[in-house]
Amino acid sequence: MAKYIERLKDKIKIKKFDSNQPIGAWIFVLILNIVGFAGYFYLKMNHIQLGS
Repeated sequence: MAKYIERLKDKIKIKKFDSNQPIGAWIFVLILNIVGFAGYFYLKMNHIQLGS
């Protein structure tokens, strides 16, 4: 049981940001998610349903 808890802690632990990763790609992903959520809330507020 102790090993299970240790493995769970290792998975949950926030890892250091890798400096080799391009920051521009992360900014693009973040902006894309914000636009997606804004669009979702816009459609909900205007009672627009996509699909059936």
